[in-house]
Amino acid sequence: MKIFRQILAVCAFLLPFGAQAQAPRLAEIMDTQMRSGWQTGSGTHIAALHMRLARDWITYWRHPGESGLVPRLDWSGSQNVANARILWPEPRLYLKAGFASIGYSQEVMLPIEVTPAQPGQPVRLDAILSVGVCNDICIPVDLSLQMDIAGAGRPDRAIATALESRPRAARNAGLSAVSCTITPEKKGVRLSASLDLPRSGAQEFLLIEMPGVAVRALPSQRTGDTLVGHGLIRSNAAQGINRSDIRFSIISERGTLVHQGCAMSD
Repeated sequence: MKIFRQILAVCAFLLPFGAQAQAPRLAEIMDTQMRSGWQTGSGTHIAALHMRLARDWITYWRHPGESGLVPRLDWSGSQNVANARILWPEPRLYLKAGFASIGYSQEVMLPIEVTPAQPGQPVRLDAILSVGVCNDICIPVDLSLQMDIAGAGRPDRAIATALESRPRAARNAGLSAVSCTITPEKKGVRLSASLDLPRSGAQEFLLIEMPGVAVRALPSQRTGDTLVGHGLIRSNAAQGINRSDIRFSIISERGTLVHQGCAMSD
């Protein structure tokens, strides 16, 4: 099922000077399609958005890294939907113009888990996924995701493969120790983390996240088997940070590793 509506919005501040007239058409950058998926044993439904990108273009993961646009899914227009969330497959690291970006190129399947408000009743997904697509310029795009969901459906191998490729536990890749430092600064609070972890790729980025909090990603550094990363929260509420809520992702060209909490026991 083709997406019924795609809205291309080009923001002038994201384009090089004089480049507005040369902004490419959306059809030249990406092709998108909804896949209906199947009902799970718990009563949720797994659908997916299949995206194909033109050569040299990328779109972003749940966090774009040092630069880029944060994806947002608005499903408020849906019917009989209690929740809808993207089950992100593992991204890759892209380095360009001195910035580390986290996302996907060429082709990506984004599984979407839809939870009915009233199980057993018809579900209408009517959502807007706001994403950024970037090459030499960055373009914000609103994608209309519309689908009627009914019945069990058939398992979709392509969606299942995307679910199987979600980020892996850093413990299984050799993570042996984690330590965190929380430092108040003039511009907010700096979160710093040190991970004892064997190198996972030629280029790596340690991303620090907290649920419901906007954390600006800062450059990371590796010395031997130690990877250090930083994030900046534009707030002075250092006392309100729960260290067990802090989430770490190590992204490289080989994939993504994850760990929850500022200790190995978390």
